[in-house]
Amino acid sequence: MGVSMEDLLSRFGGLRLSGRNTQEYCALAGTAGAGSLALLGGLSLLDLQLSLLVVMRQLAQCLLLAIGGLACLQGERSSRAQLMDSFHAIVQEYFGFAMLPLGRAAAYALAALYCMGCRAAAVVEEESLVFRVVWYVCCMVASVGSAASVFGWRAARQHNQLLGVEEDIVDDAYHRSYQTAEPFDSYQPPGAS
Repeated sequence: MGVSMEDLLSRFGGLRLSGRNTQEYCALAGTAGAGSLALLGGLSLLDLQLSLLVVMRQLAQCLLLAIGGLACLQGERSSRAQLMDSFHAIVQEYFGFAMLPLGRAAAYALAALYCMGCRAAAVVEEESLVFRVVWYVCCMVASVGSAASVFGWRAARQHNQLLGVEEDIVDDAYHRSYQTAEPFDSYQPPGAS
């Protein structure tokens, strides 16, 4: 009953996967979704208006989109990396949602829906057509990134089921990374007994 990504792309888009597998396309779409969130943060900074309450709301929106996009970008990078860099621990500790495909999918979808809604509510007459097109293209790329993250999660889940790996083991390994080792007070130096 499962429909593969190759079938969907060939049926609806007429695209051929020239030697690349589906996971590479999903990773590319996820990275593009994360980049579009960061770009939406920059665009919202360009769209500041001169009212104190509006400026505070738009600065918060800008920071939330930019930081969320960069955290998701780090999550996309670390999901494919074999060696983790110094930002991995920070993102894992403070932005745990960005380390899991479903968390990134939720972030992309919420940001895309919010940005489409706030742009539709704030109709500005003197706004340029180019700005609106770039804004909505970024929203669409974030939506595609969300769908790709869900598809990547689903494919990884099916792959684990084929290998006989239980989901609890995979989830448990992720959550154990947050558990601390033995308490420091229990340490006994050698020969102290």
